[in-house]
Amino acid sequence: MIHLSDRVQAMQPSATFAIKAKAAALRAEGHDVVDLSAGEPDGSPPVEAPAAARAAIDAGRNRYAPVAGIPELRDAIAANYRARGVDVGRDNVLVTVGGKQALHHLALALLGPGDEVVLFSPYWVSYVPQFELAGATPVVVRTRPEDGFQPDLADVAAAITDRTRVILVNSPSNPTGCVISRDRLAALNDLAREHDLIVISDEIYDNLTYDGTEAVCFPTLSDDAPQRTVIVNAISKTYAMTGWRVGWMVGPVAIVKACAKLQGHSTSGVSPVNQLAALGAVTAPRDFLVPIKAALLKRRALLSSGLNAIDGFDVGPIPQGAFYLFPRVDGFFGRTTPDGTTIQTAFDVANYLIEQGVGVVPGEAFGEPQCVRISYALARETLEKGLEKLRAAVSLLS
Repeated sequence: MIHLSDRVQAMQPSATFAIKAKAAALRAEGHDVVDLSAGEPDGSPPVEAPAAARAAIDAGRNRYAPVAGIPELRDAIAANYRARGVDVGRDNVLVTVGGKQALHHLALALLGPGDEVVLFSPYWVSYVPQFELAGATPVVVRTRPEDGFQPDLADVAAAITDRTRVILVNSPSNPTGCVISRDRLAALNDLAREHDLIVISDEIYDNLTYDGTEAVCFPTLSDDAPQRTVIVNAISKTYAMTGWRVGWMVGPVAIVKACAKLQGHSTSGVSPVNQLAALGAVTAPRDFLVPIKAALLKRRALLSSGLNAIDGFDVGPIPQGAFYLFPRVDGFFGRTTPDGTTIQTAFDVANYLIEQGVGVVPGEAFGEPQCVRISYALARETLEKGLEKLRAAVSLLS
């Protein structure tokens, strides 16, 4: 008999990938499904990125890469953060297999049994499982739709105990699109200083903000913030390169070296071809983002107005970052589907909608049972078709 470990049996599959897989399976069966769950942009990378990859292949860059990353990419990443006011160099950078691996390394390097980590809900689906794999206890501070999901500082302070080791910050947020205000981030930095805590700042959507809103790079908040802050980022969202799996952490040398030890015994270094593509992306002129953000703004407007016009959806304050809406759907609770099922949860809403040909992610996966996540990083035609299907699905409810 096969005996699986307790840790893997307790773990739930990623909800975002589960919805994506279900949508693909339904399409394979011949169903017309519009998947609005996608957590990836539909655009193209800067031309410099694939050109660099082709040149790397032609040059035979097919050997093992250094565990911490090729020096030229680490230097370029450090230079980008120095330009933002963070005094870092190559030794402060570890290149990882996407931002997800950086977060996983940090959980294992910084936390152990009995330790606590404070994070905010709604949270990205993999945070809690990664911390639990490290044996740590996630302490979740709920943020509220009516507040635009800005964290309440009194709630954060109350969540900190003598076992707290880490505060995790994700701004702009997946799934809410919330960009945490500078004054609240500064207060979080003060709490971290007061309690001698490490801050993990997941800044993967930092270049995707709108309406003049700034995504603050956490270690720029004070002179001493870099001593306790680890930034996590990747080429996935800004550069539309999700499948290349290149991310990084930038932080204190001791933490970076500890995570490099973990990487040396797991994946080793990231493919050099992919790293050189990443180098092409992060050193490319930034004007490639101008039309991408302009398109995302139009899509956000289309989706938010379309959802608010459907009885049962409540978009609330328009998010200023990332490319998701996280509308409340508790307006559907108590309504009945054509087969007689009473909708009681966001999961029920998502399950009904996928049966009607629309994929969204239930809020339970993010720790918020009143909402669903819907992406607008999709073609206008896809969004329009999705809204049409949503209107049709809702019209069948009683």
